[in-house]
Amino acid sequence: MAVGLYTNLYKDNDLSVTKSVISVLESADIEYYIDPLLSEYYPEKKVYDDNVFATLEMLITVGGDGTILAVGRRCAENKVPILGVNKGTVGFMAEVETQNIEQLVSIIKHGEYDIDERALLCAEYKGQVFYALNEAIVYRSDTKMIMVDVFIQDQLVDKYACDGFIVCTPTGSTAYSLSAGGNIMSPKVKAIGLTPINSHSLHTRPIIVSDQEVVDIKVRRAYEDTVLIIDGVEETKISLNEDVRFYKSDMTLCFIRLKSSNFYSALLSKLNIWGQTDN
Repeated sequence: MAVGLYTNLYKDNDLSVTKSVISVLESADIEYYIDPLLSEYYPEKKVYDDNVFATLEMLITVGGDGTILAVGRRCAENKVPILGVNKGTVGFMAEVETQNIEQLVSIIKHGEYDIDERALLCAEYKGQVFYALNEAIVYRSDTKMIMVDVFIQDQLVDKYACDGFIVCTPTGSTAYSLSAGGNIMSPKVKAIGLTPINSHSLHTRPIIVSDQEVVDIKVRRAYEDTVLIIDGVEETKISLNEDVRFYKSDMTLCFIRLKSSNFYSALLSKLNIWGQTDN
């Protein structure tokens, strides 16, 4: 079995990290395949196609969390775990920092890792199903607030006048939901987070529900069509009085974790980095 290599060329624009990863893999005699987009820079390397991708032991990503989101569904569908090398700003999902790339050898060659399985969220609208690792957002498409009704198991939870509404996984609780005042959830929690964005109310609070429950959001009022955003990508427009349904997917996405990895220590470290500003 071989490993795959996927690079965000925007994050690693000089390919310095990618070169280091390739050097480590080759020095340890680890078989690997590169993403087709990398073949322009490494025409002599083996490239994975769909058939090869499905057989990979893992996919090494070079970039940030957005890079992982970009390949997440493909990896989930093929049951290929992700090993992230962090070239992003915070990198909650990435496991290896660029200064520790040599750790790849002990992880890949000697199996010194654990598997971290993460839930995916389904967002269903007019028969289309979208899959989110972090979050799905019902959001305004102009500068005006929207009015949404939120239901859990067909029971009305509340009516919100807001800029938008976030439905997130435990993984996504440290992403946009956190910035909007949502709760941080342990990845081991079997739950879905509900976070209004800039709600015009004094009583509004984020809500955590069981991942066995179904959430429906209906847009009651908007000046323009609202949009459904999945992991940062706008997917479709939402019409008034049409339900968007959210529920836990049967698919999961697996991550490669160092045996010394700890969510809470990583959380403290990453949030401290996030809070820093450039002088």
